[in-house]
Amino acid sequence: MDRELLLVWNQPGWKKRAGLEEFRFDLQLFAAEDEGRTEEPTEYKKRKAREEGNLPRSTELTGIIVFLAGFWTISILGEFLFGQFLRIMRYYLDNLLTITVSPSSVVPFFLDMMVLSATILLPMMAVGIVFSVLGNVIQGGFVFTTKKISFNFGKIISNIPQNLKKMFMSKETAFNLMKTIAKVVGVFFIAWLVLNDKLTAILNTSRMDMVKGFGLLWSVIFQFVSFAGVLLLVFAAVDYAWQRYIFNESLKMTKQEIKQEFKEQEGDPEIKAKIREMEHRILSRKMAQEVPKADVIITNPTHIAVALKYDASYMNAPVLVAKGEGTMAQKIKEIARESNVTIIENKPLAREIYKRVDLGGEIPADLFMAVARILSLVYQTKGGAAA
Repeated sequence: MDRELLLVWNQPGWKKRAGLEEFRFDLQLFAAEDEGRTEEPTEYKKRKAREEGNLPRSTELTGIIVFLAGFWTISILGEFLFGQFLRIMRYYLDNLLTITVSPSSVVPFFLDMMVLSATILLPMMAVGIVFSVLGNVIQGGFVFTTKKISFNFGKIISNIPQNLKKMFMSKETAFNLMKTIAKVVGVFFIAWLVLNDKLTAILNTSRMDMVKGFGLLWSVIFQFVSFAGVLLLVFAAVDYAWQRYIFNESLKMTKQEIKQEFKEQEGDPEIKAKIREMEHRILSRKMAQEVPKADVIITNPTHIAVALKYDASYMNAPVLVAKGEGTMAQKIKEIARESNVTIIENKPLAREIYKRVDLGGEIPADLFMAVARILSLVYQTKGGAAA
């Protein structure tokens, strides 16, 4: 009963009256959702999450960036936008009573109205689009994927308990509550500072002309919105940092998941062992063909063996036709003995050739002299034996 809590009532007659022999309660219902996820996510999992469109993003950060950009754009272009608005109203009122209602006159009138309206709306729309894209790009770059559009009703239903838990009993809920309280307090504090500084002037707006009064009110609004917006921008940056933390926590893996991913990426160890065995067999067959053609085998003497061949008619330098260490080296020497290929022990030279030369590669220039002496000795020995 390692996953269940067994509660048994032993009072006389209790189980019989209750109609129960025992009551089982599954403690796994209260197990931590991410129990065992203690390992940092691998680069593969991060890349896969990004490809699926799962990135840490704060909607608050994008929203406040768009809002501040739009508000400051209105402040900068305020005179131009107000002038365009007056032109539209003047054009509308001048033509409303004089226009003849007919297809030939109404259509041009509405087209002119649309063009004039576009001069006000297009700058605001362009700023909104640009800063909306910018707000998302700075949070993780530009990612285009259609996987987030997919709809899985079954998954939504199955995740209802989990989502309810996150909604009412989670670190994210507590963080959002504290953040909201801090934002409300901060905004009210900024409003109090601005109004306390300008309260006397605001109360005297009734004695000012309309232009000065409107200018004063706009300056108060501009100060309040700017300071409050910057404060909310700071909170949004904190929210983005929190979203990154939550996202990284959600990507954490168990040790078993890392092992499984390693198997998928690198291949199952059993399969890799079989592949190495096949490569060993292929190499052994190739050596069985190439070693008998070699001129000399240079050994370490027991750990390393390299086989060299040189034909002055078409080779620029001696070529490595086979090499091996351990059991492979013993196999090379065994084939060489059966084929009457000369075996010479030279530990430093055998190590250098084994380490620096690939199969089928030529001997490096700095090893020419040492190899030439060995080949000369081999040819002299074979010549003397022939004589």
